[in-house]
Amino acid sequence: MKNNSIKYTYIFSFFLLIGLTGCESLLEVELPSNHLSSTTVYQSDATAEAAVNGIYQSMVTSTYYSSLHTIPGQTSDELLPVSLIENVYTTNEIPVTDGSGSMWTEFYKTIYNANAVIEGISSSKTLTEAKSIRFIAEAKFLRAFCYFYLTNLYGDVPLVLTTNVDKSSLAPRNPQTEVYNQINIDLQDAASNLPINYANYTSSQRIRATKWSAEALLARVNLYLGKWSEAATYASDVISQNGTYKMINGLTAANSPFIADNTEAIWQIPYFNTAYTYEGGATFTAPNATTQIGGTFILRKSATLFETNDAIKTNWTVPIKSSAGVSIGIGPRKYKNSYTTTPVERSTVLRLAELYLIRAEARVKSNDITGAQQDINVIRNRALLASTTLTDSNQLLDLIALERQREFFGEFGHRWFDLKRTGKADEVLGAIPSKIWQTTDQLYPVPETATRSNPFLTQNEGY
Repeated sequence: MKNNSIKYTYIFSFFLLIGLTGCESLLEVELPSNHLSSTTVYQSDATAEAAVNGIYQSMVTSTYYSSLHTIPGQTSDELLPVSLIENVYTTNEIPVTDGSGSMWTEFYKTIYNANAVIEGISSSKTLTEAKSIRFIAEAKFLRAFCYFYLTNLYGDVPLVLTTNVDKSSLAPRNPQTEVYNQINIDLQDAASNLPINYANYTSSQRIRATKWSAEALLARVNLYLGKWSEAATYASDVISQNGTYKMINGLTAANSPFIADNTEAIWQIPYFNTAYTYEGGATFTAPNATTQIGGTFILRKSATLFETNDAIKTNWTVPIKSSAGVSIGIGPRKYKNSYTTTPVERSTVLRLAELYLIRAEARVKSNDITGAQQDINVIRNRALLASTTLTDSNQLLDLIALERQREFFGEFGHRWFDLKRTGKADEVLGAIPSKIWQTTDQLYPVPETATRSNPFLTQNEGY
């Protein structure tokens, strides 16, 4: 294992160097003697797999474990800093020079690394064919994941499918329809060629993509595109894998969908060389256990979001008081690892609850009311809430939106995207007095560093 770790580190260092220095500067310097060249990387299955692992490792940055949770949470109606002091995110006044632009950069670094793996493996003559197909499928899944977030945060974005700097450095923005088309192509290919279970990898941990990871993301993509039948079909495919995926009974700190390799987890990102999650240790910190003073964020709708005896509120939130000892609300506390070793958690990117809520919404849209009720009740009953008896389509859609808000607060921008895709952003966010809201705020600004270096890269309206 030690030799494998060293090998993975070298490969990761190579790909990280690509992302940090840029393509042109990489061509101008000689690789250190302890790094593998791109030609060497794709000579054996082991080093090629290490390169794939390098893509995953490159995602252990603040973009993925912090910004994707907290920035969309604040630009929506979800999160407020515990200081209660408004900022550029809570007021939706993000300048083009804001540090949130690092998300754009990090996504494209991951995409570049994925493209490098796809090109390197495709041109190799020495790799095992079956493994080559699987490795490329993993890279395409990760590329699709990044483009999903890029287009939902920024709208039209450059569609870069090559490491050739001459083609990518001056790339204009592609229409969102083209971006979604490529996402679908990549995910379809991934779903066809990824393994069906985690045991196909060296470790059976749920940290690498499977067919069901790709289909889970396909279910989300089709929901966003209003393709109800396809969304329900992909969601059902994943839900039907009940030998692998099951909803947890009885939410506790030691029995949650954020525990490593739990039965609800579809894809998790491990934090190498740590015994905690950044979400629990840094992004959403806990207040003092005795005084309840501290923490980082509170939920805007602390008093009205949850029903009485909701197990999600009991297990995933914590009371927070101001420095004066006055209650100001409840804060997110889904992840419990505050630099401690138990319970062992991982950043959980895709999980089973989303598939039930995707299918519930798709079923309402297809007029399958009974099926929608059944899916909603899976989520409600897990939270120790009574089953719904609603039959009106609009009321059910409102309930699904509420269940999604309760289930996914502080997670990967779900609420922000839900408000936009359902056409509720202007209505909901425009009604919050502290927000300086205009409809163009639904897209974040393209970072100034990107528009300055690429004259063909236009800025979003309103910035």
